Amino acid sequence: MKHLFTLTMTIFMFGHLFSQTITSVSNGSWTMPTTWDCSCVPMPGSNVVINHTVTLTTNWGYTSGSITVNVNGSLIQDSSPRALAQNGGTFNNAGTVNLSKMAFFNGTLTNSGTLNAIDSLYLPINLTNTGTVISNNLYSSGTLVNNNEISGVNFFNDGNFTNNGQIQFANHYNNAVSHNDGTMTFTDYTNAGIFYNDENHTITMTNDCTNGDSLHHDAHWYNNGLTEIMHDFTNTDTLDGNSSGSFCVGSNSINSGAVLGNFDFCSQSGNFDVNTGTISNGITYCTHGISCWEGIASNTLSTINVFPNPVKEQLIITSSKEVIEKVEMVNLVGKVVYSLSEIQQQEVNISRKSFSSGIYFINVYLTNTVLVTKIIVE
Repeated sequence: MKHLFTLTMTIFMFGHLFSQTITSVSNGSWTMPTTWDCSCVPMPGSNVVINHTVTLTTNWGYTSGSITVNVNGSLIQDSSPRALAQNGGTFNNAGTVNLSKMAFFNGTLTNSGTLNAIDSLYLPINLTNTGTVISNNLYSSGTLVNNNEISGVNFFNDGNFTNNGQIQFANHYNNAVSHNDGTMTFTDYTNAGIFYNDENHTITMTNDCTNGDSLHHDAHWYNNGLTEIMHDFTNTDTLDGNSSGSFCVGSNSINSGAVLGNFDFCSQSGNFDVNTGTISNGITYCTHGISCWEGIASNTLSTINVFPNPVKEQLIITSSKEVIEKVEMVNLVGKVVYSLSEIQQQEVNISRKSFSSGIYFINVYLTNTVLVTKIIVE
């Protein structure tokens, strides 16, 4: 994330130098006049329309004008990581954008296509996403509304976030206000702000989860839907919810804060394994049918095996119940380096020769969920 904050204003070329509309006429470099209908090179202040594959060969910044990537258009980087920064004007993407770093300090942003910020995406402005957003490091301090799909490795919310679609990250930290009206899947999640998991919607952590703000102790989790935590859960502040809410913990559960409302809580011991805080008399324990921790154990934790780790020759992924529909391997800069779809089997073997040494995240798509785990390839 620090790369975003070191992206300084030096990349901006201030001044409204050009205001005409410049449209791509062929695939090519941004800096080649033959790429554009004006036989010139777009400058900050130009209204740029991309209908082809345009390659950015330098960092680009602007404070006025616009960039529009249409459905059949692409804005990509060359072999070097490239950054785009906007401090005014507009960026409209309905096609494909694939750049290492993108920062939108001011102006407007729309996305109905694929926006892939390979390393980092910095969003202090508002975005209503109807397309796909992928970023290794996503920081949002504006109003972010997801109506389709956002995924990556690290997601820090410091603004107002609403999910109406699908969210999948390895690590998520909520420091402000977050609403889930869709499906959210994380490996680890910390809520230090206000989180609403609404009725009939699901959030799943394949590892650990913490509800607590160590500085102000004002974190508040409202659980009216289904929360699944496949390993440990710790509550140090306030956990709340109504009778439609279920909280399912696969391993250890610790409460040193306040548990309010009348939702259902279920762990391997039935209630909290360790409690030094307060718990409302309205809380029920494992009353929503089969014990949910048993459901987690039988349907997810114990059924998926990814081994060996570290990988030396071959990676094996097995499922003892559901079929595996798709497998993705994502590197640490958020790029999908391997994808295998339409599997419909319970075992997948992947040769070590397909990858270079390093750390990767494996996304295993089952019928009703996505599991994320980290592996090392030696």
